[in-house]
Formats: sequence, C-alpha cells, structure tokens
Amino acid sequence: MRTKILQYLLIFISLIALYLFVSDLNKTEAFAARQERMTDRIDTLKDSIAQLVVDQTENAYFSLDGNRDAQQFHAKFTPNDLLVMIEDKVLAENDNKNGNPMLYVLGKGWIINKVHLVNHQWALVDFTDGSRWGDALLRYDVDAKGKIEIKLLESVLYP
Repeated sequence: MRTKILQYLLIFISLIALYLFVSDLNKTEAFAARQERMTDRIDTLKDSIAQLVVDQTENAYFSLDGNRDAQQFHAKFTPNDLLVMIEDKVLAENDNKNGNPMLYVLGKGWIINKVHLVNHQWALVDFTDGSRWGDALLRYDVDAKGKIEIKLLESVLYP
C-alpha cells in the first residue's frame, strides 16, 4: 500500500512538473513572438520617422526657414519675427468691412486665412470669401525700421 501511494505521488509530481515545463515553454514562445512583433513595429516606426524627416526637409526647401541666403537679406529679423510681422499686417487688413484690400482686384469680401513666407520677398497666402477660396502670391518689402509694403503679384481661384 505504501509503495502504491509513493508510485501515485511520483506520477502526480511528474505530471505537475510536465505541466509547468510545457506552460513555461508556451509563455517563452509567446514572449518571443510578442518581442518580435514589437521589434518589427519599432522598425516600421523608425522608417516612418525617417520618411517624415525627408519630407519635412523637402518641404522646407522653398521656405524662409530653410533658406539661409534669404534670411541674411533681413538679418535684423529672425524668420519667425518676419512671419509674425507679415501675418499681423496681412491679417489686420481682414478687419476691413469690405474684405482685405490686398485682394480688391478679385472683388469685395475676400479675407486671408494663412500666410507662408517663401523667401525674403514672397509670401503665399490662402484666402476665401466664405464660399470660394484660392491662393495668392504676395511680394513684401521690409525696411530696416520694420515698415512693410505688400503687393499682390498673382492669384488663383479654385472652382
């Protein structure tokens, strides 16, 4: 009887050990699979970040921020200061009850929404009258005192 109990106990302990071994093996395999998925995800995200950096560099090519020669033209002002000055001047004209006077050649009621400085003399703007919209190229001149003159060069209306 004693040997039978020991025999059953040995079999029971062996089954528990086998269960723990297989369970641990499954957990290790699941962890390795999860780790590989995370590594693949990290590689994908790194590739995406690298592509975004390339895209940003290409987009900044025609921008005052990325053009050192154009920045030296207005050495007294940083690109951000210049953008703020031009935006303030352009957007302040939107307060006119007939719309922005810079866009009077298009008719009344047009206002400028967004300004992007291309270089030391040109700015791209987005404008709308509420139902139609378009883009325009403005020429701006800034003197040493900060006085700004702006002139509409060309505009495009979208259907």
